[in-house]
Amino acid sequence: MFSEQAAQRAHTLLSPPSASNATFARVPVVTYTNSSQPFRLGERSFSRQYAHIYATRLIQMRPFLVSRAQQCWGTVLAVLGSAGDDGKFLVEDHCFAGLAPQKPTRPLDTDRFVLLVSGLGLGGGGGESLLGTQLLVDVVTGQLGDEGEQCSAAHVSRVILAGNLLSHNTQSRDSINKAKYLTKKTQAASVEAVKMLDEILLQLSASVPVDVMPGEFDPTNYTLPQQPLHPCMFPLATAYSTLQLVTNPYQATIDGVRFLGTSGQNVSDIFRYSSMEDHLEILEWTLQVRHISPTAPDTLGCYPFYKNDPFIFPECPHVYFCGNTPSFGSKIIQGPEDQTVLLVAVPDFSTTQTACLVNLRSLACQPISFSGFGAEDEDLGGLGLGP
Repeated sequence: MFSEQAAQRAHTLLSPPSASNATFARVPVVTYTNSSQPFRLGERSFSRQYAHIYATRLIQMRPFLVSRAQQCWGTVLAVLGSAGDDGKFLVEDHCFAGLAPQKPTRPLDTDRFVLLVSGLGLGGGGGESLLGTQLLVDVVTGQLGDEGEQCSAAHVSRVILAGNLLSHNTQSRDSINKAKYLTKKTQAASVEAVKMLDEILLQLSASVPVDVMPGEFDPTNYTLPQQPLHPCMFPLATAYSTLQLVTNPYQATIDGVRFLGTSGQNVSDIFRYSSMEDHLEILEWTLQVRHISPTAPDTLGCYPFYKNDPFIFPECPHVYFCGNTPSFGSKIIQGPEDQTVLLVAVPDFSTTQTACLVNLRSLACQPISFSGFGAEDEDLGGLGLGP
């Protein structure tokens, strides 16, 4: 589960009980900066045309493309070609803006981990998913495993929940077409799911800082950037300052490592309308074009920005992730200016019971499984907690 430095096993579950109960202090986050302010909507006006965001995007991207085109061909065009007799422009070559500049990470003396989880899918009615979710909570809070694994869990410095906390079954879209008198006394399916989420966040935030991103099926605005979930929905968990309700997309710097990620809508939309079949390939492509959601607003809803386009990469992240993918995947890519980026496809937890651990010191990433186990299991290996 963790590196040997983080996991120093003192006793196993089969060892005799110790005379004193061991306690392990959680590794603190030394520096943290939430950089998601560009995704917050100060003014909400939907009366503008989307032509403004196209013009703004072109103006902001032009300097990047001019510099890149001059490096490739010595011209000021991002598309190389010629006009034919019929008036059509024949494209011979093209180039993207490329990776944005990146600030170096600062060295860390110990392993520190950020746990990425997406797609809890609460309210879906699946017992396996609920068991996996509770196992995840127990592992992170140190309630599960022997002293060595509890020591390892103490090195998780932050948890990021990347959207789709509620199941799509909680949408109750059929009630929209029903007469109001038929649904007057009907409780929305999302109510119990939100209560369940509040209890889960209470357990987590009592032990570790938690960042909660909204997703496609969560109770917030549908278009990107999605605004933070309202704190009134979590009366129990919001008592802790360690709980942070953030936007989607979300970016922050954790101990010198810059994270940028989404709940997956941008990647799934490109997957739907392109020939690319690998989510990591799509993530890398959006890095190369220097835009988080290049298909918005054409096939993916977004706010009609007119002054600037917040989806353009001003700076290259060190960890770039998307949530709610069918399976886990990770990859490290190198840029021409010594940029190093860890790409992470965070799987849908409700179907895979799998989360991702990112080591802030080495930028290594590995999946951790929380699927249920039976009596035939001899140890905790079924939980992915082995050495």
